[in-house]
Amino acid sequence: MTLYVNGVNLLPSTGEFTYDTVPYQGQRATESSMVGVNTYFSGGPPGSTQTDLEVSIGQLQSTFPIPPALNACTTIAIVCAWFGNSTDITTCKIYPSTTYINGQFQKWTGSGWSPEVWRCSSLTQSSPGIIPISTDANGAFTYGGTPSDQSIVRCIRYLKSCGFRVVFYPFILMDNGDKAWRGRITYNSADVSTGAANAVANFLGSATYSDFTQDTTNLTVSYSGTSTDFTFRRFILHYANLCVVAGGVDLFLIGSELRGLETIRGPSWTPAGTGSPPTWDYPFLYGSLGLMELADEVRHIFDTASLTKDTVNLHNLVAYAADWSSWMGYQHTNSNPSNPGQWPHLDQLWSHSNIDLVCFDNYLPISDWTTGGGGLDTVTWSLPKPSGWPPSPSTMSNLGLTGTPTLYSKSYLKANIEGGEKFNWFYNDSNNLGRGPDPNGTDLQVSLPEGDRLAQSRNQYYPNQELLANKQLRWWWNNQHYAIYPNTSGSWVPQGSPTGWVPNSKSITFTEYGFPSNDRSTNQPNLFYSVGSIESGTAYWSIWNPIDGGGWAPREDHLLQLLALQAFYEYWFTDTPSNNETVGGVIMLQPAFCSVWNWDARPFPTFPALTNVWGDAGNWPAGNWLAGKGPFIIPPTPDAPPGPPMPVGNFPTLPGLTYSIHKRPMFSTRIASHVSGREVRTPFYSQTLYEFELSIEGLDSNSVYAGLGYQSLQQLMGLYLMCQGQYNTFLYTDPSDNTQTSPISTYPATGNGTNTVFTLQRQYGVFPYLETEPVSWITGTPTVYVNGIATSAFTVSGNQITFTTAPASGSAVTASCTYAFNCRFLDDQLDFEEFMNGLWRVQTLKFRSVK
Repeated sequence: MTLYVNGVNLLPSTGEFTYDTVPYQGQRATESSMVGVNTYFSGGPPGSTQTDLEVSIGQLQSTFPIPPALNACTTIAIVCAWFGNSTDITTCKIYPSTTYINGQFQKWTGSGWSPEVWRCSSLTQSSPGIIPISTDANGAFTYGGTPSDQSIVRCIRYLKSCGFRVVFYPFILMDNGDKAWRGRITYNSADVSTGAANAVANFLGSATYSDFTQDTTNLTVSYSGTSTDFTFRRFILHYANLCVVAGGVDLFLIGSELRGLETIRGPSWTPAGTGSPPTWDYPFLYGSLGLMELADEVRHIFDTASLTKDTVNLHNLVAYAADWSSWMGYQHTNSNPSNPGQWPHLDQLWSHSNIDLVCFDNYLPISDWTTGGGGLDTVTWSLPKPSGWPPSPSTMSNLGLTGTPTLYSKSYLKANIEGGEKFNWFYNDSNNLGRGPDPNGTDLQVSLPEGDRLAQSRNQYYPNQELLANKQLRWWWNNQHYAIYPNTSGSWVPQGSPTGWVPNSKSITFTEYGFPSNDRSTNQPNLFYSVGSIESGTAYWSIWNPIDGGGWAPREDHLLQLLALQAFYEYWFTDTPSNNETVGGVIMLQPAFCSVWNWDARPFPTFPALTNVWGDAGNWPAGNWLAGKGPFIIPPTPDAPPGPPMPVGNFPTLPGLTYSIHKRPMFSTRIASHVSGREVRTPFYSQTLYEFELSIEGLDSNSVYAGLGYQSLQQLMGLYLMCQGQYNTFLYTDPSDNTQTSPISTYPATGNGTNTVFTLQRQYGVFPYLETEPVSWITGTPTVYVNGIATSAFTVSGNQITFTTAPASGSAVTASCTYAFNCRFLDDQLDFEEFMNGLWRVQTLKFRSVK
């Protein structure tokens, strides 16, 4: 079964020319020569060389082809970063920067190099007053630089020419020492005050659309205000104008996940939420310079350029992306701790005429799976699920599932999309304390929960508390909203007048969703493993492994990441009956802009292989990256616990392979010798394992030595990195041992009327020395016969075929097929030797088949 995605968020969000389709080279002030900055994959001279972006998008198109392919990826959101230097709004500046301050750049013109500059909002790398990007203890930059304006313009145009729908996603990275989340920027003094409103106004700044001039010659936008006016409005309005220079985008975001800013209250805020409609005072949202006004100005910029709103074909739209934790509302516990109501504070923005979609980044949990067997969900697995809302404490945890409880059940993951935590029940005290000894008594190190999550003591929702359950998007979309408060009976009651939200008026979309590729990531998918960030972590109960030389790293789980993405997509967009709905011609969940986090403009395996170039390469194994985590074919029996790892790909064709090639059949036998000379032999292998040893005398790394295979070094090294040494497997096709053409027996070879699964066998040798054993891995589509009659009513997985209907009792089941050996490398390090410029070899490469 294939993994599907509607769209992806394109990273890394930084890198002065990472997003460009023109080759660039740069030289920092501390460097002695120019080096390429966006052709790392090719590594060669420019000429016809593709940039890293072009290679990466090619890889994306190969993985998720554009229409009419069924698993099409149609949308790319370009994530582009400026920086914030404080979580205190009174001192925080929002600014672009570069790692090439006082350095220089050159671009390739087709016939030679030409001087060029980094450009962003009237700034170059030589402009005074640029705030430098921080460095670590070794002098390495904490982040790459803001993408240059011309690279963004060319990137937008290129993606549109490839047939993609384009989202522009301005992003804030915090460069304040601990890489905090941008949602932590807030007012640290008492709000509901004039001081809070003034702080918000200063943070927003006074830039307006008339301060910007579009430069279509240099592919940039100039700013008439002070060059060091590092404020939020300048940030957003600059990019609205730059998108016009590029010819427009399909969706423009005016910000994302700014929870701490959204919830700052001005002096007119009142707990009751009175007024008709309520006029709650949130200056960042509704002040004279806030997000609502900013949306109006972006709309004006687009309309002036004839980029008019098209809500039918979904072009030139404007939106704000909230965090999953606050998109439905927020509790101001410091206002009245004994009576903490919930305010749907974003509703006036969601209802505003120039906000075209209700966007939020969806990292809600879809499992609650502990160590030690899975925990409470295994107990309630098959109990009838609740029939109404709110469910009673006796039924709220029930899942109503069949089969063996396992985290790798797609049905289980789907059941928690509109169910489970934050839908039917919640935890009060559920902090993630970081790595420590497993409370369930194993010898493992896990990410430790505390409080009621540790005890799995689940709390019930009460009537009128839908607004507190972040997964209740169906209820949210279909109903009016009010501020809600608890009463003495435990139930909550609406107060004041309804907000401005009109039920079913606009579609919801998930501007981000996804899962890290580490253990139990579905328990807490909002955590990202990022070395050096205060936000770094892995999900509750997730296991950590010791690493060589000391220390710990998250246990990886690529299968769970891909299975969760598949469950999420199917639940909302392909399941029958549909879980999506349409009212009055408006679809509840708009799939066009639902985008997975993430795909990277730095192509695999160059990223993450070049750890000396990119500081975030070490985050790749357990992170959210998709490239290199495939193949994107999910096992056809996803509700079963995982067996051996799925092969990550095929061993490449390598013209530089030399002879001799060694192939060693292997057995394991225990021999006990007696004093009489008699031996007792016990075989441990039920089938042969095969070990292969190859020598590759020539590998090409720069596309110059075509006879050795195009970038054959990258092909082989990429496979090795995807396998993570001995961990994952790949398919090796032995040129002399890959086909069984005559009908071969399956196991069992005779139908019994109930068995549907048969293992394909092969015969090897010549009479009378014939050995029959299972094939390792079926390639292609086998020809299958029942009583000599070919049939197509079956599926294939590994070395097994599964019939739609069990062959009748006594029927002969045979097949012909091609096959490969499912293998793993025998070492966790591999010696690639460059003996001439661009020429490499691997003198000894060993791998072994697996069962």
